[in-house]
Amino acid sequence: MSVYQQILNFPEINGFAPSWSSVEIAIGGVKKVVASKSINYDNPLTIGKMWGTSARKIGRTRGQQDSTGTWEVYRSAWDMLMADVLAIGGRFGFAEIALPITVSYAEPSNPAMTVMDSLLGVRCHSPKVGGSEGSDPLVVSFELDIMEIVYGSGRVGPGFTQLNPIGGIIPG
Repeated sequence: MSVYQQILNFPEINGFAPSWSSVEIAIGGVKKVVASKSINYDNPLTIGKMWGTSARKIGRTRGQQDSTGTWEVYRSAWDMLMADVLAIGGRFGFAEIALPITVSYAEPSNPAMTVMDSLLGVRCHSPKVGGSEGSDPLVVSFELDIMEIVYGSGRVGPGFTQLNPIGGIIPG
């Protein structure tokens, strides 16, 4: 099976595609945040283009990567998360403290096939606190400013465990 076929089959693990209940999010690699509603992150790369006087592109730069994300947690988790972040950062405000966040998932039937992404140098900012009529719990959503994302699928290829969009494959 080629690496391409392995990626196409991913993320099925023993016939099961991991669901949100299989996700585990931790700050500092230790503190698990159980009451998360969603987390999304991306690695957009803005490539500079060189045109000159030609109608065709004549060159391009490596580009600039600006990793960002959003995280949505229930209000009770936000209160605990802020207490933990402020304990780490001391006198600084929570938006000034850079933290590592790991997002991992595995099915209980195969814990050896854990997939983990590392979000490095993350600053949480711009919280939006709200609620609405109904029985749903209160939610806080906030933005993530991420220095680097390392995708660690474990299925990139033989002997490789992590992938960085600019740094390439990192040998495992």
